[in-house]
Amino acid sequence: MFLKILEGNLEIRNKFLELCKDEKVFRNSIVYSEVVYVFLKLVTGKSSFELKKEPEVIKSKAQELEKVEALINIAENLPISNVIEEEARWIVQQYGLLPNDALIAATCKHYGIKKIATFDSDFKRVDFLEIIVPE
Repeated sequence: MFLKILEGNLEIRNKFLELCKDEKVFRNSIVYSEVVYVFLKLVTGKSSFELKKEPEVIKSKAQELEKVEALINIAENLPISNVIEEEARWIVQQYGLLPNDALIAATCKHYGIKKIATFDSDFKRVDFLEIIVPE
């Protein structure tokens, strides 16, 4: 959801803000990492490998990153514990999710979150989550 907003999708942004009025919105540090990472690639036009070798380019985006963080921080950050990591391991095996997605799903399960706002179709395999996409 955050990535679509950062890509400039105003319709999704407005619908997300409406969703935030009706629902409490959560995230974990994996979501933060993924959003900031994709944002840096998007605004610099550089690959991960290039960014790793050019820390000055990353530093030059500090002001834009503050705006990204303000968007991300609309959602309350839920900590990832060892228990959640263990649950994620089971989710990888059970649903075939990659580790970051498994940590997101495990965080939802641990905190009793039943709905996830995402465009990532991999979460359709997770039977304890309902995917919601603002329409």
